[in-house]
Amino acid sequence: MLKAEKISPFQIALIMHPVILATGFLALPTITAQYAKNDLWMTSIIAFIPGMVAILLALALHKLYPKMTISQYSEQIVGIWPAKLISFIYFLYFMSSTGMILRQYAEFVSGNFLFNTPLAVIIGTILLLSAFAIRGGVEVIARCAVICTYLFILPLFFLVFLAPDLDFRNIYPILSHGAVPILKGSLTPQGWLSEFFIISYFLPSASQPDKVKKWSIISLIVVVISMTYVNLITLFLLGPDLPKKVYPILIAMRYISLADFFENLESVLLAMWVLGNFVKISVFFYAGVISYTQMCKSSDFRPTVFPLAILVFLFCYWDIPNFPTLANHNKLVAPFELFVVFLAIPFVLMSIAFLRKGRRRGLPNE
Repeated sequence: MLKAEKISPFQIALIMHPVILATGFLALPTITAQYAKNDLWMTSIIAFIPGMVAILLALALHKLYPKMTISQYSEQIVGIWPAKLISFIYFLYFMSSTGMILRQYAEFVSGNFLFNTPLAVIIGTILLLSAFAIRGGVEVIARCAVICTYLFILPLFFLVFLAPDLDFRNIYPILSHGAVPILKGSLTPQGWLSEFFIISYFLPSASQPDKVKKWSIISLIVVVISMTYVNLITLFLLGPDLPKKVYPILIAMRYISLADFFENLESVLLAMWVLGNFVKISVFFYAGVISYTQMCKSSDFRPTVFPLAILVFLFCYWDIPNFPTLANHNKLVAPFELFVVFLAIPFVLMSIAFLRKGRRRGLPNE
């Protein structure tokens, strides 16, 4: 059933933009500035490297095992039971991460806009919407992403209206704290960009697999430029106070005022936040559902969507009891967790796969 659905490489590229940046836009400047200070704009450039590695790993494994996801080709590489463990790790990771994304989304909406709305209502509505999109299949997710990503990017252009209030001297002195703080600050964006390995869940449905590499790299470059752009705008606007702000991009949007008419644009940021998170939640939840279905050798993933949605809802509260815990997790735990899931495990699998294929080629000559 998955093989009958087709999406274009361009759609995959559009999917990945909000997957990386939907939650990142709000917290990224603060997290990176706490380490790198005024050099935070360099952190996203460094993060390009693991993003590129993740893309190459996904494409290399797909070339060795076409039409398969990591849950399927891990069985070909390491055997049934180790593959079951790997599939369970990815299933648990995606379920847990979907819960965290939902909780972060709900905390932002409830804390800044819908003050009297219970978290459960905010979480439940977007989770239900994502569940319906997933049941529609990968084509529905891709078409939703095409619409949502354009609208997700649009509000960033409004930051240009801040130009008269920006102090470009805040970028100086460059490298005044050395290279180590920049490397520390780049850990979080490096982890986020390693999420580009998620394209491996869409490669089996790609209509033109040979063009996925080009469009994925273009998407990666656009994401890095977007991250650098947001970091610089918030740095120029807030200066040394940037590390102390929880949502600097929200402050920036509230600061926009053009002719005393074009102002109060935080509602635009909310729309951007909802659309971007809808795509990100749908993609992470979809990857978790596919991991579970393939681990259990089921022929159809759709019957599992709503039962697993209940599990995701519970993860919103089990994993994250409060907002400070979420902030500490994003800063201290998530980068290393992402490295393991999206870089370390795929690299080990690819290394074993190359060794096994090389050994098979050498057998006739022995």
